[in-house]
Amino acid sequence: DSLESLEHVDKGLLEKYSPAEQQTITRAVKDLRTIIAVKQVIQTQYHEVLKRAFPNGDLDDLSLVRQEQAYTAVMYYDPTLKPLKVETMAQWQENPPRVFSTQEHQLGLAYLSGQLSLDQLENHHLQRVLKHDGTKQLFLGECKVDPTIKNSQIEKIQKQLKEQQAKDDQYRKSQLAHYQPLNYKPVSPNYYLKTAFSDAIMTVLYARDEDYQRQRQAQGLKETEWEMAKKQRQHQTRNRHEDGGMHL
Repeated sequence: DSLESLEHVDKGLLEKYSPAEQQTITRAVKDLRTIIAVKQVIQTQYHEVLKRAFPNGDLDDLSLVRQEQAYTAVMYYDPTLKPLKVETMAQWQENPPRVFSTQEHQLGLAYLSGQLSLDQLENHHLQRVLKHDGTKQLFLGECKVDPTIKNSQIEKIQKQLKEQQAKDDQYRKSQLAHYQPLNYKPVSPNYYLKTAFSDAIMTVLYARDEDYQRQRQAQGLKETEWEMAKKQRQHQTRNRHEDGGMHL
């Protein structure tokens, strides 16, 4: 990690530092560039997927974290990347679809506990889901609502995953000075979908969807009417109280 190996950096600025310090700075700059490059690749991936699922969205208005949440849900529930209708999203939130069968739940859990290898799973979507931390948590959340699976079985796997994650994070931190662990916490599909597709995010994802905008306007109108009716009732009640005294 010598100064010469750094491109697009004013090396004159760094020459006043000792060789050891120069080495540390060089490594840090390289690490940072790696992280930025990886982030750009990830962002492009999120964009491509979300653009297909939400063709009328203003994706640039979403932070990377929000894009990631939506991306994870899409990759789990809509792997063929069909454009998602507003109604579909509402249904998902009310009643998260079950993606895998009980047998697939058991196979997935067997893989996560180290009893099977990934290529022993026939369902390719299940393979993809179990490769990524975010979708893996949605899978475990779905397993939790499967009445045939004991909670203790899932909790044991979650504990193993957490321990493995801690080891991985430790290793990455030792390799990358600026590494920040992105730990996915256990989550229920219901909660995840309501968070990932909150009203504010839906407004962005359906920014140019005329049906959605009409629905929003109708909803806004209804809420305004309700507010006005409420104020009117309060006003009438207040007037009755004021007029209700005994006049001698």
